[in-house]
Amino acid sequence: MPAGKRAAASASLRPFPSFPDRGGLLKSPLIMFLRTPVALAVLLSAHALATAQSSSSSSSATDTGTDYVVTAARAVQALGTQVRPVQVITAEDIRQSGAGSLTDLLRTLGGVEVTSNGGIGHSSSVFMRGANSDHTVVLLDGVRIGSVTLGSASLESIPLALIERVEVLAGPSSSLYGADAIGGVIQIFTKGAKRSPGASVLVTAGNDGLRQLSGSYVARHGDTDISLGANVLSTDGFNVTTPANTFSYNPDRDGFLQRGANARVVQQLGGGHQVSAHWLRTSGKLHYDGSKTLDTYTNQQTQLAALQWQGPLLEGVNSEVRVGRTWDKGETVTATTGHIDSVQDQASWINRVNVGGGTLTAGAEWLRQSVDSDTAYDVTSRRVSSGLLGWRTVIGAVSVQADARHDRNSQFGNHTTAQLATAWQVDSTWRLRASAGTAFRAPSFNLLYYPGFGNPALQPERSTNFELGTDATVAGWQFGATLFDNHLRDLIDYAPPTYDPANVAKAGNRGLVFTAAGALGDNTRVKLNATVQNPENRDTGMQLRRRAREYAGVHLTHQIGAVGVGADWTLVGERFDSASESATSRMGGYGLLAAFANWRLTPEWQLEGRVANLANKSYTTAIGYASPGRASQISLRWTPAL
Repeated sequence: MPAGKRAAASASLRPFPSFPDRGGLLKSPLIMFLRTPVALAVLLSAHALATAQSSSSSSSATDTGTDYVVTAARAVQALGTQVRPVQVITAEDIRQSGAGSLTDLLRTLGGVEVTSNGGIGHSSSVFMRGANSDHTVVLLDGVRIGSVTLGSASLESIPLALIERVEVLAGPSSSLYGADAIGGVIQIFTKGAKRSPGASVLVTAGNDGLRQLSGSYVARHGDTDISLGANVLSTDGFNVTTPANTFSYNPDRDGFLQRGANARVVQQLGGGHQVSAHWLRTSGKLHYDGSKTLDTYTNQQTQLAALQWQGPLLEGVNSEVRVGRTWDKGETVTATTGHIDSVQDQASWINRVNVGGGTLTAGAEWLRQSVDSDTAYDVTSRRVSSGLLGWRTVIGAVSVQADARHDRNSQFGNHTTAQLATAWQVDSTWRLRASAGTAFRAPSFNLLYYPGFGNPALQPERSTNFELGTDATVAGWQFGATLFDNHLRDLIDYAPPTYDPANVAKAGNRGLVFTAAGALGDNTRVKLNATVQNPENRDTGMQLRRRAREYAGVHLTHQIGAVGVGADWTLVGERFDSASESATSRMGGYGLLAAFANWRLTPEWQLEGRVANLANKSYTTAIGYASPGRASQISLRWTPAL
């Protein structure tokens, strides 16, 4: 790529923007599987199946610790009845793990990979089933968030202390959520969304000057629910670049300061009607190495404001209306100062009616995305109007879900997507699943309109996905396995001789995601996941950038009276950070072990601790960027009786 184009891309996009890169052909999946650490997780689960005690039941492999999900069909569904697999991170998972960020928890899920350009607060990328990091829709309490210039959401901007639960829906979901849901959907629910009255205060201290204070309060007064939350976190950080980062290596500490707060009011009006208002704001100052000599940093801000009404519109028709605005603001301070602010104005009207033994969903959405920047974008806004239809029904032992959506985008015109999924409950033990669907991604403002770099003629990236799966309940253990085959076309790459972005690439991924969850005895719980996949550029047959062909995770907890202990073991295979699988871009596989514990001192006080990267392993997820070494922290939690 010419130097001018390269500079524009570097200035406008996150480091190493994701697009289908080149890599090696996958060898026999069975051979690859048997010679990698992934096999260990599956063998462990097989051993557990043979020895598990049936006297202790457990939640499913998409374990929630709760009994519902909403993301799989844009409607409340009893857990286990949805036809598409959903993984859930619960409030108990968050509290128990002592994790420092949302991405720390996401990397423990099946089919999810995470890379990072440093420690807490630094930019990260999430790859769902091998799809690009900008192929995932992120919702915050049902409202889309993210930068419209980068085309992705900054998950590190949402403090874990403000999160109640997370639902992760893997696979194409544009027929439900519109553009960008090629890899799937991550929906974040903040505290107070589904929580009983109570209060909590958490104080944390750890390595690298880590300090955190957070609190939450939920109250119910008659027909009114009020929830409040606040969080302050700071860390001195560590040097996040390595000498391999030849343009900006600076051996200083790269610290992070973050403040956040949220508030929610829910009012019951009678007759099944409910209105709610929600506000959230986080701000952060992140130091990074943008220069060999200057102390460069960014001021970041994420904000959400939303109103919602839900209730019966007509006899037998339940409706939901939501309006909201999200802001993603960034100011970069180097030798000069520049800013890029993204705004997304959104409105939706969803109706559900029970007819013909099933549930019909019909709705409309409107979205306006705009940019305000000292960079002179040729176009600074676009509008999307959408209509969607869905049908869910149960016919004997067979469940069916069909969804279709039409989006009209002011930039590239019309696009229609659809999904058909079904599940057959064979008997009390086995359940079989199958689905097929399409999805697309709308090009970001940087790719379309960045001065001297964008291409306004870009069209959406498109995908078609097929999958087969099975779920089983055996001896109190829940097992799940999903085979998927995702074909992506019209992907945006940088084509010679001009190296302007163009719809020239094809990519795909075939793979298997395995999950298991259950109990060993009365006090020990285990969750396992393993993924074997072939993320490749189908023009060259090479491995996609920063994506492994195999990865796995083991999560273990054990309760001894008032003391709980646990561990997370994450295993990741070889990856490449280049378009040519060059030797200098190879990133070797690694295993990370984290240990955590909690001690209930009194009914109101609890002591918690965590040690991440217990073995102090040196590993790389992005060339030129350092990863955290061993890091410990200790917390004191107070949950007063109200």
